[in-house]
Amino acid sequence: MNWDDLKIFLAVAREGAARAAAIKLGIHHSTITRRIEAFESTQNTRLFDRLPSGYALTAAGEELLQAAIRVEDEINGIERHILGQDVRLQGNLRVTMPEHLAINLLMPDLVRFMEIYPDVNLQLFISYGMFSLSKREADVAIRVTDNPPEHLVGRKVIRYHCAAYASSRYLETHILTAEEANWIGWDSPTPYPDWVRRSEFPHLPIRGRINNVLAQLAAAKVGFGIARLPCFLGDADSVLQRVPPGNSTPCHDVWILTHKDLVSTVRIQTFMDFMADAFHQKRDILEGREGQIQQDLMGKSNSS
Repeated sequence: MNWDDLKIFLAVAREGAARAAAIKLGIHHSTITRRIEAFESTQNTRLFDRLPSGYALTAAGEELLQAAIRVEDEINGIERHILGQDVRLQGNLRVTMPEHLAINLLMPDLVRFMEIYPDVNLQLFISYGMFSLSKREADVAIRVTDNPPEHLVGRKVIRYHCAAYASSRYLETHILTAEEANWIGWDSPTPYPDWVRRSEFPHLPIRGRINNVLAQLAAAKVGFGIARLPCFLGDADSVLQRVPPGNSTPCHDVWILTHKDLVSTVRIQTFMDFMADAFHQKRDILEGREGQIQQDLMGKSNSS
C-alpha cells in the first residue's frame, strides 16, 4: 500500500465522485477510476459502491478511511516539519487568496515579489474558501475574515472600508428617497443585513442575490442597483460613483496566515513581510480616503 494510492482513495472518499476528485488532485478522471480499481484489486476488497450519484464507501472503505486520515496527518506533519527547517530563499511557495484581492489589488506586488526573488516559484490558488494549510494544500493564505482559524498564525494587515456604489446613469435616473431604487442582494442569512439597516437608505428594497464581489461590481456597472463594495474596487472604476453622501465605513479585516510549523521558513516569512508592506502602502486606497477626496471635490463642484 503506497501513499499515492491512499491520496486518491481519500480524494474520492471526500468528494464522492471521480471527476470531483480528479479536479482536486489535478489529474484526469479516468486515472482516478483506474487507480481505484487497481487499489481495490491489490487489497482484495471492494472499498466503494458505484452508485448513479457517485462513489459511496463500503464498510471496508469506512474502516480504511479512518486509518488513511491518520496516515495523512502524520505525513503532512513530517512535510511541514521538514519545510519549517528550510532556510533557503528558493523553492515552491503555494499561496491562496480571493480573486478580487489577486486581480484588482495585489497582482503587481505578486509579480514584483517574483522579480526580486526569482528562485521562489510562486503558485497562486484563487479561492474564497480556506485551503487547508495543515494538509499542505497551501503554504500561505491571504484571507478576508474577522475570525481567522486558531490553529494558524499570522497578522492582521488592514481593515478595509466599503461604501455604496452605483453607475452614474443609475443615480441620474432613480430617486433614492423613493423605493424605485434598490440594493443588490448579497448572500446573507438575513433578509436585511445590518449594513443595510445602518446605511443612508435602509428603506430601499433588496433585489437579487449575488455572492461574488466582482459579480456585484459588474451588476452595479450595468445598472442593476446599488452595491456595497470595497472602496479599492468601487473607487477605481470610472463607471461607478459613490452614492451620496458617499461615506465609507470599516468593512472587513485582511489577514496573512500560515501554519505554525512553517512560520520560520525563510521564503514564507519573506513573502508574508513583503505582502504586509504592500498592503500598508495601499492604506489610503483600502481605507477609502482617495475616493472620499474625489467625492468631496465632486460635492463642492455641484454646489458651486
